[in-house]
Amino acid sequence: MPRVKKEKPEKKTSKESSSAATGTKAKSRRTNPRKYTKKFLNQMTAMLKEMRKELLKDVTRSMKEESDHLRFNVGDFYDHASEDRQRELALTLSNRERSKLHQIDDALKRIENGEYGFCEVTGEKIGEERLMVMPFTKLSVEAQEEIERGDY
Repeated sequence: MPRVKKEKPEKKTSKESSSAATGTKAKSRRTNPRKYTKKFLNQMTAMLKEMRKELLKDVTRSMKEESDHLRFNVGDFYDHASEDRQRELALTLSNRERSKLHQIDDALKRIENGEYGFCEVTGEKIGEERLMVMPFTKLSVEAQEEIERGDY
């Protein structure tokens, strides 16, 4: 009679045996490396809202100064040319401010949607240090460098 080799059953780890007893899968205690902590996201939300508030305050102050200047300033042709140039610069700055405001609002929406902090080029998680410096960025340092070099 041929001998049949009996296979030993695989040992279950303590985690597997306890989850088998309860009928549930054991959950990993580690956090998902693709997600940011709630504390970090709350910190970014507060930072973005403060930036937004300061930006709106600066824009309001600039608009008030411009209107005061126009109301009380009467001068010659060269003064008006200089004022026009300053007004043109102010409009350029306001375009930048509008752009920054849009970026801040967009970042706040991405936090709400759970899409915040991921590079739009690579899809990878952006480093927390970069987000602390530029909380509305959509690019990782690597992607930004590639774009600046013209590699992308």
